[in-house]
Amino acid sequence: MDTSLLRKIDLKSGLELEIYDLSRKLAGDRWYVGFIARVEIPITFLAGHADLSEIDIEKMKDVLGETVRFEQKRDRNFIDEKEKDALLNGLIDDFLASTLPYFSEKNFAKKYAIIAYKKKLKKALWYKK
Repeated sequence: MDTSLLRKIDLKSGLELEIYDLSRKLAGDRWYVGFIARVEIPITFLAGHADLSEIDIEKMKDVLGETVRFEQKRDRNFIDEKEKDALLNGLIDDFLASTLPYFSEKNFAKKYAIIAYKKKLKKALWYKK
């Protein structure tokens, strides 16, 4: 699936939010309209910006790799070609209105990385059985 970068937003935390267009023509004048939002969180960023006394950063890097990615997608199907641009902009505006305060929280990166880390550890336990 082809994607094109629509926006880059510098977050107060020092991270960057990127929004990619996923829209594509389906049939006739009908479109799939969507975007994906991503925030890459380098594990080394956490070491300098968050109190992770309860987590071993090196073990976190072993489990997650060098970065952990926050990703969310919003989309709609079978949209009239005349409405696609306005709909896409509306989806993005609604997403930003509801999530920028979350991204602006002081501990967003730490909280998200810990959740991803614990989830991956739990998943690894399932496959060891």
